[in-house]
Amino acid sequence: MKRRCWLFTTCILALATSSFARGQVWDFLGHAEIDRNHSHERIQILRRSQSFRNIQLRVTGEPIFFDRLIFHFANGTSEEFVVSGRISPEEKNRVFELSDGRTLDSVDLWYYKEPWGRNPQVSLYGIHLADVESKSSE
Repeated sequence: MKRRCWLFTTCILALATSSFARGQVWDFLGHAEIDRNHSHERIQILRRSQSFRNIQLRVTGEPIFFDRLIFHFANGTSEEFVVSGRISPEEKNRVFELSDGRTLDSVDLWYYKEPWGRNPQVSLYGIHLADVESKSSE
């Protein structure tokens, strides 16, 4: 019994240390309040001078059923992610990995209109491309 307890504790500490070592800082990129009268919102990116590889979407307030997200880049290209699912505040976040590190200009959120009690909010966070590359080379 003591051996199993010790093994379990060791595994938990190893996972915690590993997660801490890989800890990443998410930079705030922008937000939007979702309006129940629309099915689309655009978030303009605040940090346009940096390239991001991972984008985290956080929902607060009410759950939102997203159809798709379209990431628009400064070079005129875009990348679409089909979500086709509900993202709730309890889920905390959803991470999208962009195909390469381009400078993000805006993100279009396409969602289904619902009779929310209060309008939910969506916030975007990103990890710099340089941070992702340095963590993968360690």
